[in-house]
Amino acid sequence: MAACLSGTRTLVAILIWWRVHAMARREQLASLLRRAGGTTAILAARARLRLPVLSILTYHHVCDPGPDYRFDPDVADVTPAQFRRHMELVKRHFTAIGVDELLAGLDGARLPPNPCLVTFDDGYRSNLDVALPVLRDLGLRAVFFIATSFVTERRVYWWDRIAYVVAASDRPRLELTYPRPMTVELGDRAAARAALVAVIKDERGLELERYLTEVAAAAGVAWTREVERRLADELIMTWDEIRQLRDAGMDIESHSRGHRVLQTLDDDGLRDELDGARADLAREVGRPPRVIAYPVGRTIAPYPKVRAAVAAAGYRCGLTNASGVVPLWKKLDHLDVGRLALDRTITDDMFLAQLAIPQLGYQRQ
Repeated sequence: MAACLSGTRTLVAILIWWRVHAMARREQLASLLRRAGGTTAILAARARLRLPVLSILTYHHVCDPGPDYRFDPDVADVTPAQFRRHMELVKRHFTAIGVDELLAGLDGARLPPNPCLVTFDDGYRSNLDVALPVLRDLGLRAVFFIATSFVTERRVYWWDRIAYVVAASDRPRLELTYPRPMTVELGDRAAARAALVAVIKDERGLELERYLTEVAAAAGVAWTREVERRLADELIMTWDEIRQLRDAGMDIESHSRGHRVLQTLDDDGLRDELDGARADLAREVGRPPRVIAYPVGRTIAPYPKVRAAVAAAGYRCGLTNASGVVPLWKKLDHLDVGRLALDRTITDDMFLAQLAIPQLGYQRQ
């Protein structure tokens, strides 16, 4: 009892320290918490009490991009070594669940202790080559959300296509006319990527291929279907490879068809992205998806037309990138469920701390 009280006092003191200091020091707090045993104590208590809290982890590309990496380095949100450490921590402190348990939990069923859903967006080949062996080795399950048209058509994801073109250009700036006149300086390549990608994320009614073609032309970079197929084969799984994930016991779900931001689309565009992806997955993996991870991950709450389209397409759950654990004791919109945001800069201490104490996590809306 004395040891328990001492540990509790230590934890309370650390939490008070956190409130007093700026949030910028949360990494230090995460380290202090783990060294004091606070993180483990919280997670152990949650498991014993079977608290209705669900952690959903978001990954994309398992990769350690070097200085010569040709695609978008920001999508490589975990290195292979980090991913193994993350999964070892999940194995130690959580119960990995799948889509059946997710839907049951959202409907009020009691989940196993410290339930955790491991998810991957997009369909990168590293999911099969790097992530699957780790998951198999540790006996963990995961859900893979596939943007289907890129797999079928062997096209490069539009953010990676922009990154490739920006990296390959030898021009000082890009002069664009569509969808409006725009000058993008290439002195800061990361800022240039962000500016070009923002147009796709935010512009309503954008003709995507027209825009991407103009970006490549302005950059002076040759972009042909032959080039794109070769790069897609390097970067993105095939349907046969996705079926290998299915056969390994993993869930395959929807990340839309062309990874278009749903809030920017008209009714026909929404149907193509939502119904089209369901048809693609039913055909290729033998089962229509029940869950969608929204492209770019923005909440659909302020967009009743989008929400209605998701429901009409037959999805029972929709996942956003609004970061934090899922409080199953609350009344939740099953089509607007948050996940935990991750990136390569997060230490292992912070990874575990934000699972134990959501307020410590990096908030992404």
